[in-house]
Amino acid sequence: MGDRPPTGGFVISVGCDLRTIVYVDGYNLYYGLLRKSKLKWLDLYLLFNDHVLDDRASLLEVRYYTAPVLGRMSDDLKSTQRQRTYLQALRKMHSGNLVIIEGKILATTPFQRLVRQIPEAPHLEKVQVFDFNEKKTDVNLASDMLAGAWTGAFDQAVLCSNDSDLEGAFSTIKKHLPQLRLGLVAPILGADHRHISKDLSQYADWSKILSPVHLKNSQLPDRIPNSRLCRPDTW
Repeated sequence: MGDRPPTGGFVISVGCDLRTIVYVDGYNLYYGLLRKSKLKWLDLYLLFNDHVLDDRASLLEVRYYTAPVLGRMSDDLKSTQRQRTYLQALRKMHSGNLVIIEGKILATTPFQRLVRQIPEAPHLEKVQVFDFNEKKTDVNLASDMLAGAWTGAFDQAVLCSNDSDLEGAFSTIKKHLPQLRLGLVAPILGADHRHISKDLSQYADWSKILSPVHLKNSQLPDRIPNSRLCRPDTW
């Protein structure tokens, strides 16, 4: 049985149970698939356990890396509360096998050069803008994955991201611990596998694209059991 399944398939073929940890790049998932959808009430554990991984993969944990939304970076001030509600819902539903690791958003107000002159203000060469940068997420994810590999925490690591900045962690594990299995799940629109990051996929034993159908079938309950947490009316 080959290591790589057909790229269009959604089943992993393995010979025995694999202790598996999934590492989710939250902002890459959000901006890659969820931002303009109505599927943001996503049950990450259910998604990977029931729709991404073969039943012979033993899912130990989903690790979700994100950062708190800043109100001033959003068009809707309620975005911060919706995010908090969502994170609370995930913790409530999967307190034993889903971990949320939070970084931070750094807001700055740099001056940037104009690409084109503004006819109404020909004297302007620079303008001051808001600039928001996510901090710590990539480093946290990469270091956790490397630590898990070296401590024997998993037989298989699955990365949900299409960010080539994580190439270093993937390549290091594959070089020094080639017996460990690496999976890549790309949160991108469409089904064209040419859009999966080659920087990452070259080190993966298998790769696939998340299907909107699986996202739709992996939503949290409208009301989280034994809590007052409910799906937001709007996103």
